Amino acid sequence: MQSIFENIPAQLFRTNLKENKTGVFKIALVREVTGTLINRSNFADETITFRTQEGKTLIEIPARKLKAPEKLTGLKLCRQTNSVDEEVRYNVIKDSKQLANPNSILFGDSVTASGDAVGIKSRVIYDWTYSIRPCDDLVDTLQHNALSEGGTMYDEEEGKLRQSLFRVQYIMPQTYFPHFITIENATPELLFHLLSSIVFTQRYGAQTTTTGSNIRNHIVALGYDATEAPLNSFTFSNEWNQEEAVNLENVKEKMLSKMQSYYGKQLIQGEELESQIRGAWKEDLTEKYQMLQAKCEEYLKEIKVISTAKGKKGK
Repeated sequence: MQSIFENIPAQLFRTNLKENKTGVFKIALVREVTGTLINRSNFADETITFRTQEGKTLIEIPARKLKAPEKLTGLKLCRQTNSVDEEVRYNVIKDSKQLANPNSILFGDSVTASGDAVGIKSRVIYDWTYSIRPCDDLVDTLQHNALSEGGTMYDEEEGKLRQSLFRVQYIMPQTYFPHFITIENATPELLFHLLSSIVFTQRYGAQTTTTGSNIRNHIVALGYDATEAPLNSFTFSNEWNQEEAVNLENVKEKMLSKMQSYYGKQLIQGEELESQIRGAWKEDLTEKYQMLQAKCEEYLKEIKVISTAKGKKGK
């Protein structure tokens, strides 16, 4: 894992998870909608939108809708490498000792099913993302019905047709969302785990068991410095020249240019990085992940979340 980041100055990484030093990593990526995506909140038939001062209505995806699927993928990767307690379920931590896993230390977690009032702060900061083109150009509203077992809307008990029509707004393919993710206080292993969780996540939004794989994440670049660059999705989308064609190559090129203007040579190209991440998983990473899990356990002992005394629960 460390060889992937060999060009990054060692002082930007942590050797001890308890350390707090200057060192911030910013990941720029394009989220390409490849299948229908449902992005809704308070209203079942409306996509979340944001109206700018210039009068543009953009699709808005809150950070939680992006972080949650990637945190779940991260948990699956930990299960694959036997680096998490078998009883851990997504957002269900029964005991403070179960926090000792790479996913909880990276994305943050809290004990939910016992008397331990313990919470681990996330080291990852997710941006809200906004579409580049207006919402009306990107969504389609379809009407569905809930059919009976016989394949019709006829209610046999009532002897009449059921009123079971509903409408859903879908974000259609070839929609592009620029996105920025920031990670602080990272070890090379935690940064690798975050990138892996992004690369291998493909299902987002509501009804993913119906819509299936619907987003392809393209890493544009990884920037690193002592401080964070002031880049976010909204300013990028809002400043887009409306006469410029919106396609994957153009969006990636503009994002890379923005990253280069702030990070200069302190940058790793996304295609190279993504290839290395996928290549690393062709090998067995169980031992490396279990070593990282041991570091997580030691960290929780140092901050008194779990006790070093045998048989006692953490505070």
